[in-house]
Amino acid sequence: MTNDVWIGAVTTLIGAVAGGAISFVLTRLQVKDARLQREDRARREDSLRSWDRRFKAYSEFLTRVRIFRTTIESYYWLPNHRPSTEQIESLKLSANEASAPVFLVVETVDTSEACAELLRAIERAQAVVLNMEASRTADTLTELSHELGAASRGFQNAVRKELKISGPAVPWDRTEEALQNEGSSPPRDAPQP
Repeated sequence: MTNDVWIGAVTTLIGAVAGGAISFVLTRLQVKDARLQREDRARREDSLRSWDRRFKAYSEFLTRVRIFRTTIESYYWLPNHRPSTEQIESLKLSANEASAPVFLVVETVDTSEACAELLRAIERAQAVVLNMEASRTADTLTELSHELGAASRGFQNAVRKELKISGPAVPWDRTEEALQNEGSSPPRDAPQP
């Protein structure tokens, strides 16, 4: 055999080894990239499921709180169609039950504390209605409505921040005087003096 044949054979062998090595490295990189993409997709899906679970839990809780609040207001404003204390107790328990999933899925201390404060406001409102039958006045309603509204708004704002929901995070404590200075009207659910 001549040198040309050996050079050709060695060159072919080196080319085959180099090609195999390059193919092996590229395959490993592709496999690693595919694994990273699957992990990233799984993380995004988990994050979306978590967001959905929290949103549903927070929405259900706020809905039940709103029903309780409306019922408390009707207790004062509609004396002929006043809900019974049993109905008020049932709605309070319903809101309390709806808070359990909130505490299971909550991810921030602010949201957890805001939920706890809202539950305390519900408890105080129920106590006022049940224990102060004789003091049914517009001032009492305004105080209850303000306390429940402020606690609800605090929870809503904490939820907005946690879930990164854009929009105005307006504090509840907005007096009519402050609104007039801003040139805007009070929110629809703001207590009227």
